[in-house]
Amino acid sequence: MTELRITDLSVTELADRIQRREISATLLTETCLDQVGALQDRLNAFVAIRPNHVLQQAKACDEALANGLSTGPLHGIPVAVKDNYWTSDFPTTGCSKVHQGKSIGSDATAVAKLRQAGAIIIGKTNMHEWAYGATNEISANGPTRNPWNTNHITGGSSGGSGAALASRMVPAALGSDTGGSVRIPSAGCGVCGIKPTYGHVSRHGILPLSWSLDVAGPMARSARDLALLLSVIGGNDSKDPATETFAGIRSVGADGIDPSRLRLAIPSGQGFEAAADVKRTFQQALESFIGLGALVQDIEVPHMKEGFGAWNVILHSEASTYHAEFLKTSSSDYSDSVRIHLDVGRCLSATDYLKAQQYRAVFNRQVNALVSGFDALVLPTLPVTAPRIGQSQVSFGGKKISSQDSMTYVAWLANFTGHPAVSIPCGFGDNGLPVGMMLIGAAGSDFRLLEIADAFQQTTDWHLMAPKAQ
Repeated sequence: MTELRITDLSVTELADRIQRREISATLLTETCLDQVGALQDRLNAFVAIRPNHVLQQAKACDEALANGLSTGPLHGIPVAVKDNYWTSDFPTTGCSKVHQGKSIGSDATAVAKLRQAGAIIIGKTNMHEWAYGATNEISANGPTRNPWNTNHITGGSSGGSGAALASRMVPAALGSDTGGSVRIPSAGCGVCGIKPTYGHVSRHGILPLSWSLDVAGPMARSARDLALLLSVIGGNDSKDPATETFAGIRSVGADGIDPSRLRLAIPSGQGFEAAADVKRTFQQALESFIGLGALVQDIEVPHMKEGFGAWNVILHSEASTYHAEFLKTSSSDYSDSVRIHLDVGRCLSATDYLKAQQYRAVFNRQVNALVSGFDALVLPTLPVTAPRIGQSQVSFGGKKISSQDSMTYVAWLANFTGHPAVSIPCGFGDNGLPVGMMLIGAAGSDFRLLEIADAFQQTTDWHLMAPKAQ
């Protein structure tokens, strides 16, 4: 192989070829850096990158292999990291002026696990400021642009990671997800992402937004790659008590599935509306599952409006609590939109918060009962394709809502309940932008969901499609 085309290779393929020394970590890293150099000005996907530092690590990986040493399953694989993860060799700012130039000096647990598995952290990706928004338009570093059409948003808040993956700057990335922030840009940019079961992956070293909703998750271009990444970064961590809770959940392994025995539920009704082109694309993709022999059934998830309201109360309350001290000293350093969100949270009472958490418990019992009867709920990740940058509203299902709310329109559900949720590409809307399919499963069924997603991807080639920007 004389020239590496990262476009054509998955994480699992790259890792195998590096191990067999068919390609070098140095060549792979140089290819990634060249792609960043060619597209960064157009997409604004990265906020920090150190080429010489990264190349030194790649050369060290090659030298180790030459001496018969391998550090793990991701040996020599470049991975991009969202700018709310602590990284010992890059500043961590949350793309906010409040934290500009600050370096923590240590790694988040997930980042440390990536390094232990041999990965090379290539740089930090752009994000919606403090992860407090789902468009990726608001950042101290400027908006991230969608590789499929740079006049459109990526979706957020992990938009930089989504753009970097779609444009083939990197084969893998980390994001975080509080109301869909891994899955939203995955759908908007035509890549794959998983919001694991709450507590499956340690959040230690990640700048928080809402501690009872936040989840760390990987992003890649295939479900198989997500499974590999999740197997590396998941597990118990004494620094995050939520991982101890997850340890008590029975994890369902990826031990093979019979597609003809799959039972899939399609939620419908209030809270699940979508634009006509998204519904049409989703229905066409659903035929792939039906073609595998899966049983597909419509179901109703009640009280979505009330659940969304409770999720909002919890999110705003917890975010404002975390930011209380920063607001005293650095209020002017926040963007107007984020500061308004934080002010809303400060207006909520303890009674509001406790009632929302009480409602959450009741709502989650209902959803648990529904999910337990199926292998997965399957639905469009987003009700619309990615809106234009600066577009304030979108229309679908006979209603007009803000672009921001359209991004979290249904994605919030899995954060509220704690269930795992995967987004995979399933086609394109009328404007040529990607459409995502989301699978939500029972707590602990993360790898099972990924295996179902992989079964779908083996019948399609959507995850291999690349935007012209690459």
